[in-house]
Amino acid sequence: MTDNIQHFKVKSVDYSKVFRPAHWFKNLFMLIGSATAIILFKGEISLENIKLTVIAFICTSIAASANYGINELLDSEYDKFHPTKKDRPLASDRISRKSVLIASIIFAVVSGLFGYFFLPIGAFYAIISLLVMGFFYNVRPFRTKELPYLDVISESINNPIRFIIGWYAVQITFFPPASFLIALWAFGAFLMACKRLAEYRFIDNPELAALYRKSFKHYTQEKLIISIIGYVSMVSFSIAVICIKYSISIVLAIPVFIAAIIWYFQLTMKKDSPAKEPEKLLKHKEFYIFTILTILVFVLAKILNPHLEFLLRIWG
Repeated sequence: MTDNIQHFKVKSVDYSKVFRPAHWFKNLFMLIGSATAIILFKGEISLENIKLTVIAFICTSIAASANYGINELLDSEYDKFHPTKKDRPLASDRISRKSVLIASIIFAVVSGLFGYFFLPIGAFYAIISLLVMGFFYNVRPFRTKELPYLDVISESINNPIRFIIGWYAVQITFFPPASFLIALWAFGAFLMACKRLAEYRFIDNPELAALYRKSFKHYTQEKLIISIIGYVSMVSFSIAVICIKYSISIVLAIPVFIAAIIWYFQLTMKKDSPAKEPEKLLKHKEFYIFTILTILVFVLAKILNPHLEFLLRIWG
């Protein structure tokens, strides 16, 4: 009996590593969509919208786990060349590939059905888009994760998709402005490029890195750093557009944004950087400090916005 319980615990841990509930915090990006709709576009804070947002978060997380399962399944042959990922459950053949495939399909179907029956239609379509992007990212002949730059570009689209899910969850009926989506996509690309750089530096062997991830055949540290600068520039430009067009008070968030970017890039450049495994950020107090500061700044921006706009009209 004790052996059975121990075996169950081990298997549970292995399946948890495959479907990554520890990564569900990434889906909090959708709350940015909900908050933006409420603060800047007159969305309502109601019990119904709170309920829909919670359901949307659950559906998004289940859809993400479906994508993670497919990712682990199709990556297992390459993970064997990675210094630490070779010990993952599928790469080391500790769990059944068939069971992971079946569970991933079930998660995808469940997230789609829940989204269809319980969420606004826009949020449902966004959840389906999340699943579709996971398919293109992982599955041949597309498998965009093997193509240099397109791996970062395609994976980062998940951030604006999460934003859209949160946006429609509070029953906004029109599509969000492109400037917000571009800002979130570029910020996601910055995070992904930092992850690639951290992985490349950690493996510290171009030939072995290319066996693990095909896009590493074309990457170098210099190319990745240049791309990071490009993505940060695009985020900055998009934020400037948002400030000018929608709320000048968002400029108050710029110092926090700059400090967060510098901190994260410094973290990326460490030898065994947590940037290569984003869930490890939860162990860093700076992550929580920047998160809380961002929330406080946006609340303050909402309060001060009429006064800042008044001053702009006077100066104009």
